[in-house]
Amino acid sequence: MASALFLPLAACDNNDTTDGKPVPQAASNPVAEDVTAQTGTKLNFYVKCYNTADGAARSSAQRYVSWIADVEKGPTGRERNVNVLGSLAPYELESCTQAIPQASKAKPAMPALDAAATQYLADLTTLAPLVSQAHLYYSQEDYKDDGFAQGKKMHQPLIMAFKNFIHSSDVYGAEVEKETNALSAAQLVEIEKSEGRHISYYRLALITQGKLLATQLDAQAPDIAEVTKAINAYGALLAEADKATASEPGKPIGWSIVMDNAESFLKDSKDLMRRLRDKTPYSHGEQSLIESPGNTGWMVGGSPMRVLRSYNELVKASNRL
Repeated sequence: MASALFLPLAACDNNDTTDGKPVPQAASNPVAEDVTAQTGTKLNFYVKCYNTADGAARSSAQRYVSWIADVEKGPTGRERNVNVLGSLAPYELESCTQAIPQASKAKPAMPALDAAATQYLADLTTLAPLVSQAHLYYSQEDYKDDGFAQGKKMHQPLIMAFKNFIHSSDVYGAEVEKETNALSAAQLVEIEKSEGRHISYYRLALITQGKLLATQLDAQAPDIAEVTKAINAYGALLAEADKATASEPGKPIGWSIVMDNAESFLKDSKDLMRRLRDKTPYSHGEQSLIESPGNTGWMVGGSPMRVLRSYNELVKASNRL
């Protein structure tokens, strides 16, 4: 999974209305519904933690290693440029220290995910004070006073903590994604069966299908034919959603924002597909933006970072709905 890929919150509320009256419900299994609701609640704790803390920690790691020629050896003191690594804000750490213990004990048990989450929290907790210490040291430019002595001393514990965290993040993110994918697929079937295709259905479908498209485009060597099919399918879903919800009574004000973000995501996906298909190289300026440690690659049309940012904005809009 792409390191900055946001995950959608699990939508478990099937009490949406269309014309102000409850949507007729099909015969259901109360036990199954209870398990689905518990699963959604549990996953939302995990997703909120991941979405809040993971990107900040990874961005900090990227900025730190961006100016060090030999990461295994660390800074030499002769570097021309020093990029100050970002610190982890208290709320970013707290989003996980509060959520993970609660979620790991909640039902239903998910042994692989619960274990991955516990390890993730342990590695994040170890990393946070080391990042704060390094951030203060480099932002205050204290290396100019001690000849990088403290920077050299901090390097090995810090780089090891980054490595451990990124490994646990990969495992944790993959497990969360696996469980949310399974839940989303089940929810789409249930929502269509009980409510039909209304906003609650399309909200989840646009996110779920969008994640598959974003993942295809983020592959090492995207299959252009398959990506083109996925883009066409997403375009058809978006057009269907637009037509079906155009006059739906009582729709949330934020729905238009979700649709706008879905359109932007589709356009950015097409731009990247065309660049890959036509083998259009990036200009020198575009390449500089892509390689910058300041996460400026999203500014380049037809770049993977632009697609990733578009998808993340779609997820954020959907999560706010």
